[in-house]
Amino acid sequence: MERSQPASSNLMDNHNRLVADILTRYRTLMMLATVQAEQDRNNANPEAMAVTGISIKMEFDGLYTSIKEFLTLSRKIKELWIFGPLGTEDSDRKEKEEQLDQDVNRVSELLNQMEASKMKSLAESNGGTWQPLVREEMESTIAAAAAAAAAAAAASTGAGR
Repeated sequence: MERSQPASSNLMDNHNRLVADILTRYRTLMMLATVQAEQDRNNANPEAMAVTGISIKMEFDGLYTSIKEFLTLSRKIKELWIFGPLGTEDSDRKEKEEQLDQDVNRVSELLNQMEASKMKSLAESNGGTWQPLVREEMESTIAAAAAAAAAAAAASTGAGR
């Protein structure tokens, strides 16, 4: 491979090679599986069946290996897409990422509003009230629960002595 050639080209070459190998091996497996059913030849003798069985095992092992390589390549492409150099050629990438962040924040707000509405109606239908926790309240509640759990654990270890 030339150094001027992009890495994505090599990845696509590997992808295409693996897809072709998987399809070829699958086709060969299907042909081997039906070799006894051919009408013009008598392939039901033990020798032919043994050879076919060994060939099927070898083709299946090759298919299994190719599929594992294909999954590894797929994972590598995903990692490069998320963390690496793939997709960096896009000049609008920064704008798209900012728009995506805005969309995610908006969807999060809408989901929180829906949940708040449902919780409020549930509380009111049962004669109670409901208010969403603010981040500071939530953190103080978590800290208080953790302190209570630590105190209970200390008391139980002290009582066990």
